[in-house]
Amino acid sequence: MMTATQETVNRTPPATVGTADENEVRAALYGVLAHCFIKAPSHKLLDHIAAADPLISMDGSSLTVSWHALCKAARDADPERVREEFESIFVSVGRPAVSLYASTYMNSARRGHVLADLRDDLARTGYARATDSAEYEDHLSALCEVMRGMIAEEPMNAAAADAQREFFQRYLAPWFGAACDAIDHSEQAAFYRSVARFANAFFTNESAYFELA
Repeated sequence: MMTATQETVNRTPPATVGTADENEVRAALYGVLAHCFIKAPSHKLLDHIAAADPLISMDGSSLTVSWHALCKAARDADPERVREEFESIFVSVGRPAVSLYASTYMNSARRGHVLADLRDDLARTGYARATDSAEYEDHLSALCEVMRGMIAEEPMNAAAADAQREFFQRYLAPWFGAACDAIDHSEQAAFYRSVARFANAFFTNESAYFELA
């Protein structure tokens, strides 16, 4: 979905930047969401999610509860039904039941500029849309993939943390709640209700992480 053109929890936020283990978990969770929002997860990915309960320790928070619920949903899921569900919610010859594009949720003053601004910012940070991708850069999966790359592939320092914070606050924070709520309330949602609830909890946790870091 997105490629780099230059050379993967509930916790107390660090004073400057997260530890290697924390960032590994954050990157992995962004990766899971990037995969789930670009296409229906394969049988193999569902198995990986189902077995990933230990990635986040259970502590009763909304983040951990929603993660373990998603792992259980993946264990119980039928891949073909999940594929049909994905297509019924996110794919349409006209307007899909739920849009996964940031520009859809922006107010009218910013809607026409978000994609241009995003492309400029991606170019400055060394990311570009993959040549084989049919989706625009403001797709939720693409934004998650950029966050995953910024966390996993770039040096762990205060400057990198600032870049993550700025990108998240500009391109994910303003609209993730509305998109997750739309999926959660979709009549077609079953497995993706668990995905949306986890995504909402995870992004909310990321917002707190950046505010306190």
